[in-house]
Amino acid sequence: MPDADKPLVSVLTPSLSQAKWIGDNLRSVATQTYPRIEHVVMDGGSTDETRQLLERAGDTVRWRSEPDAGQADAINKAFSACTGEIIGWLNSDDAYFDTRVCEDVVAFFERNPDIDVAYGHAVQTTENGAFIQVLWVPEFDAELLGALDFIVQPAAFVRRSALREPMLDVSFHFGMDYELWLRLRAAGATFGRIDRVTAIDRHQPDRKSSTAKDVYRGDLERLSAMYPMHLEDDWEARRSAFYRRQRLRGACLIPGLLGRDLCFETPAKPTAGLWSRQVMSRKSRWPEAYR
Repeated sequence: MPDADKPLVSVLTPSLSQAKWIGDNLRSVATQTYPRIEHVVMDGGSTDETRQLLERAGDTVRWRSEPDAGQADAINKAFSACTGEIIGWLNSDDAYFDTRVCEDVVAFFERNPDIDVAYGHAVQTTENGAFIQVLWVPEFDAELLGALDFIVQPAAFVRRSALREPMLDVSFHFGMDYELWLRLRAAGATFGRIDRVTAIDRHQPDRKSSTAKDVYRGDLERLSAMYPMHLEDDWEARRSAFYRRQRLRGACLIPGLLGRDLCFETPAKPTAGLWSRQVMSRKSRWPEAYR
């Protein structure tokens, strides 16, 4: 198929003063082997070096820097500005795992024309790109999605035809991705897992999962009033079983992690200690830098 006939992939990035990591983000999109990608960055008025990095990116990225109403608002602006048939959402501190991600995702959509949402596995990393844990994801399970959000947001892609404007509910400040998956499930969208690592989920001190846990609990309560969910205690055993399975199945993916053309910076030995963290140690026993 000639490049001009291939579907356009739009990667949407919300940004606010994360110059320390946005370079990896930009590089991971710019170095993709897939020929038709537009990267749309909506910066909320960064006060660090983010704007200079965006200016240096040249034609590989379209961006604006202006005040917004938060992450969901920035994504909605980027969605309105993009034109792609396939939508990726990559926060400024995250990155795609290797240079073939978009090529493989588009091929997956083409092989599965009935799939609306494609999601892959992810690797959680430290600030500097060291691998903390492999986040294995299962084949789609609608009931399990009501008990926990097993879809790793930067590792997912959605057909534009399955979305509407605004793409995200701006009333959610933490669980906006979970709300999107639940809304798409309720609308009858079809989900499919692509069995490969597609993105990194960077575990850094300022991320919302570390600073806004109370907000997330509030978001879950609101979501449970909007969609069928399984947050009751009798589902706790199934949630625990999933996390045990995630660790064990994630270990099976470790041997193939370094056989790819990574497109983000890592230390010299990014997998050091990964086996023990993946299989044997609890998060509560990880080094402080990993929490």
